[in-house]
Amino acid sequence: MRVAIVEDDPIALRLASSALVKGFSKRGLTADITAFQTGADFIGKASHETFDVVVLDWNLPDKTGIELLNWMEEFLDSLPSIIMLTQRDEEKDIVKALDAGADDFISKPFRPAELTARTFSAFRRQSFSSLRDAQEKDLDFGSIVLDEKNELAYVLGVPVALTRQEIRLAYVLLSRSGSILSRSYLYEYVWGMTQTDKTRTLDVHIHRIRKKLSLNGEHEWYMESVYGHGYRLERTGSKLYSTSPSA
Repeated sequence: MRVAIVEDDPIALRLASSALVKGFSKRGLTADITAFQTGADFIGKASHETFDVVVLDWNLPDKTGIELLNWMEEFLDSLPSIIMLTQRDEEKDIVKALDAGADDFISKPFRPAELTARTFSAFRRQSFSSLRDAQEKDLDFGSIVLDEKNELAYVLGVPVALTRQEIRLAYVLLSRSGSILSRSYLYEYVWGMTQTDKTRTLDVHIHRIRKKLSLNGEHEWYMESVYGHGYRLERTGSKLYSTSPSA
């Protein structure tokens, strides 16, 4: 899980980072923390990277947390889970943050276990369902149905064999269709690894699932490469398909 912490206080930043890494580890998740001490630094990174969770201070040297919330609402394809972490504690501030798009509001000084629990709760409510939670299910995406347990996809009812990595890649793209997903995010989600300049693993797998799942706009889905960022899967609007797998 990719977490951005936007916080200019080094002590609060260190405490929040440590709490989330330890707390999420106990819940079976790895928290990959990226820290930002200014709003401009966060915007620069979030413009071409994907985060699952953003822990956001209200008072920053260059921008307010509310301004960053408004920026995310306007410019991000899909919002991450957002926790406002601030010294403010008046009711009007809490209402303002929640109305601007925050999932939760925590006042400083914070309790590490509570920060983790409430962050995890917000992430679980807002994020897409994980494959681990859906292993016994067929995942229906219109013309494409994923069967994770048997490592199959059904395209217009026709079974297609996929590798475990291909089905994870297909799932994250389909479940977050319309969103631009950065290359580094896809590497971490599918392979649990950091992208390196020399590897072509993602490009090869994108080529394979584009062909196997007909992600060329022929039926319902179209895959596009977004220069300098990653990939986006778009629904074309076609309804000429059947979701029932072949007998």
